[in-house]
Amino acid sequence: MGMQKEVNSDYLLWKRIKAGETQAYHDLYMQYADVLFSFGNIYTKDQDFIKDCIHDLFFDLYKYRKNLSDNDHIRNYLFKSLKRKIQAPPSGKLKLVYSQEVQEGNEQSAIGTDAEDSEYQEENIANIRKAIDKLSERQQEVLNLRFQIGLPYTEIAKILDISVESVRTLVYRSVKTIREELKLSNNALILFSMQIGKL
Repeated sequence: MGMQKEVNSDYLLWKRIKAGETQAYHDLYMQYADVLFSFGNIYTKDQDFIKDCIHDLFFDLYKYRKNLSDNDHIRNYLFKSLKRKIQAPPSGKLKLVYSQEVQEGNEQSAIGTDAEDSEYQEENIANIRKAIDKLSERQQEVLNLRFQIGLPYTEIAKILDISVESVRTLVYRSVKTIREELKLSNNALILFSMQIGKL
């Protein structure tokens, strides 16, 4: 029932967007700007560039509003569109990054008062980051979408144009690879979970 309400809400908002209703664009921006910014941070650390891409995206929505097809799941559409814009620069290289804010926040909460324990935890976090960096770009992308943005498997599948089963397999194999490579102890496993979200 809740999902039906969300779909109807998205559908009606999209209708207003297509009609060129100014308030609809304001509503859309207020509803999705923050999550789009977080999503953009998966692919680049250039925050000004992310903001520019988001503004370009909203400008395009207005400019091409008459050509927009019906849409009952706005968030997926916006994510895919923003990803295309971020990938568009001449370099053409998709750079996956892990949110520095998330990492710094995790370090603050993970580091205890005991100096020895603190060093041990910092070393574990550094090793976890190295292990994540060794994963393929697609594996890192799926981990970020799943644990940093918190998207369900079904939405990730739509954004990446792959099956839900493929998403599950990528997540499972990525986590397994990191665990095996690091031979994670219980303490390190807790830190690993903090780095990419609850497993």
